Amino acid sequence: MIRIARMIGFTLSAVGVQIASGVGFVALLAAFALGCFRVRIAWLLGTTLLGAGAALWLFEDVSTGGKVVNAQSNAVFVLFVYALISIFGYAAGRLARRLR
Repeated sequence: MIRIARMIGFTLSAVGVQIASGVGFVALLAAFALGCFRVRIAWLLGTTLLGAGAALWLFEDVSTGGKVVNAQSNAVFVLFVYALISIFGYAAGRLARRLR
């Protein structure tokens, strides 16, 4: 149970790092816009892949700085993080559209 909690915290920390880097914020805004305009959820694949590709390029040669920053050079982990960012942004956009 502790290991699961630590992994969730690690993943949320990585989401924070990506949003703070700017690339994650752009992906979050794009997913939010897709949700606001009721675009099909399949279009999130584009924001996920483009955001992850840009983040992999940005964090390509990082070798020090802690576990979270070092994990940003792992492609599978970065794809998972950007999938989460896109899903959260899309859900927030749909909720904003519904409340409006």
